[in-house]
Amino acid sequence: MEKLNDINEAVSYLREGDIVTCNGKDQFIMKEERIHRYSEGTHFSMELQEFMELYKKNRFYLYEEPVEIDESKDEAYYRFYKK
Repeated sequence: MEKLNDINEAVSYLREGDIVTCNGKDQFIMKEERIHRYSEGTHFSMELQEFMELYKKNRFYLYEEPVEIDESKDEAYYRFYKK
């Protein structure tokens, strides 16, 4: 994950539609000038100013979902189209 310099950079990425995280599990996204925090089983939103005040000392990273390839499905797909 790419480390972000500060909360202002995190907000910049959020405005561009990216997802940021501070621990690899919680996800922050921006919708209509509100910050939405998604965590395991929970979701809440807050005003941008609240977010900046509450999380100003956190270290943020760009969230990147792990890509997992199911080898058996991949093999079956190519076998089907090679016929």
